Amino acid sequence: MTEASNRGEIDADEEVVTLDISGAGAVGAQLAGTFVGTLQFEACIENGTFVALNMTPSDSTTPATSATATGALSGLCGGYRGFRVRASAWTSGTVRVAISSAGSGGK
Repeated sequence: MTEASNRGEIDADEEVVTLDISGAGAVGAQLAGTFVGTLQFEACIENGTFVALNMTPSDSTTPATSATATGALSGLCGGYRGFRVRASAWTSGTVRVAISSAGSGGK
């Protein structure tokens, strides 16, 4: 599977939105809404063992493994099987998360 997508909402600490990215070369995430919190970008090769994944905001050339604001980001994910956006610290609000994968691309 190289192209897939998923959507979800996060409104509490440790909530996640996930996507199977097996066979994909790139993954993108869009964050929308009003929230106060920190979101982590993570990927795994083996189910359950997630590590930080660099994602580059569409308006920047500097990759990051987390975000505290809305925006669109992309990253390379070749070799990984799963991707998630996880709330690691949450104060208030709701963020809508849309994730998609593609065979190639990313920053």
